[in-house]
Amino acid sequence: MAQETPGLPQEKKEQNIISQLLRFLSSMQLGIILILLLAFISIFATLGEQETAVQKVYRSWWYLGIMAFTALNLLLCTLRRFRPIMHLTFQPQKNKTASAISKLKVKRVLNLQAKDEAAALAKVKETLAQNGFKVSQVTGTEGSTVFAERSAWGYLGSLITHASLLIILLGAMYGALTGFEEKNGGIAGDNFQVKSGGFDVAITAVRMEQEKDPTVRPRVFSDVRITKDGKEIAKGTVSINQPLRFAGNTIYHTSFRYVSDVTITSVQDGEKHEVQLWDHGQVRLDDEGTILHLMQFFPNFTMNADGIPYSKNYLPERPVLAGLLIENGRAVRNVFLQLNKPEVIKTAEGELELLLTGFQHAAIYSITRNLGRPILFSGAVLLIIGLYLSFFLNPRRFWVKYDQENAALFIGGHSPRHKLFLEQELERLESEIMSREGE
Repeated sequence: MAQETPGLPQEKKEQNIISQLLRFLSSMQLGIILILLLAFISIFATLGEQETAVQKVYRSWWYLGIMAFTALNLLLCTLRRFRPIMHLTFQPQKNKTASAISKLKVKRVLNLQAKDEAAALAKVKETLAQNGFKVSQVTGTEGSTVFAERSAWGYLGSLITHASLLIILLGAMYGALTGFEEKNGGIAGDNFQVKSGGFDVAITAVRMEQEKDPTVRPRVFSDVRITKDGKEIAKGTVSINQPLRFAGNTIYHTSFRYVSDVTITSVQDGEKHEVQLWDHGQVRLDDEGTILHLMQFFPNFTMNADGIPYSKNYLPERPVLAGLLIENGRAVRNVFLQLNKPEVIKTAEGELELLLTGFQHAAIYSITRNLGRPILFSGAVLLIIGLYLSFFLNPRRFWVKYDQENAALFIGGHSPRHKLFLEQELERLESEIMSREGE
């Protein structure tokens, strides 16, 4: 008498739970929900500041967790569909009985006058081959079957698309985990350290090129030299749409600023201080709370009828540095420093003479590292291929069987999409085959 195995039902139950879990994790419905969730979060994140979006969303643990869960779904979905799709693409069932062909949704029965099977099938193969089909003939227990297929690579479209999305997600995750983004800049002669990258950037030159229309924002070019541990690792020119890339890092030129050279002279004792002032910066004029807050630099200063300052264009014909004088936390008056025209400001410690002696152009950079970029590029290329195979290739197959007794051809076709197109194509093939019968 056979012994009972009490553990078997429990094992089956556990296997069913695991099977259901894997089926859920690999379901296309779950994948669509996760991708839509990522899309909505990304749209919401782009409505805010870029730096905030990068730090608080794209590199957050919960966003990366959703990406990882989506990647797992795509991986399981791809693995689940891999063998069936590969078998469908490269190992199709070439032999079908007349009964099986008659059960296809798209089929025809062609009644022939001649009763020569070899001649009939030869004309069918010739017709299919001339229409771009790959034709073969197989013999089974119920006679010969002509098998024809076209654009079979289209069956791989969904599989390649799933794989490409998986690669893109993995590339994005890898880039987020290993990458960084910093902002910095300066004038010619400045240098700064990129701590996240472990290298230094020296700005050797900054130059501006005016457009033919001076009201159009000019282009600013800057020459930079990259060093690490005292050794030069890269150098080049950076401008808008012309970044410098090296060792997975990228230096983008995001904007330019004006840096004003101002001399501050004490009227009482003649003591001078030379300072470089940036837009939106500030300079303390005494120890009693008198501050000059810099608002904006105007290369070609003027005012409108309402007394609002603006720049006619980008030509440096009338440079003015506009600021706001603040005393003890209260705005007192506007200050406009014109080139080589001194402005006297009274402070608690005496009078100060401010003189704008010149200005320079400063380049502002965004320094990023995204080691996942090659992976993202590969995934994008693969995605294009997958979408092309899915939407622009129409895989279809035809089976043809000759009925000796009734002198008839059973023709049936199958395509995963475009059924109407398949019916029209079969109708055209039927017309060509019948026209060849009299030859």
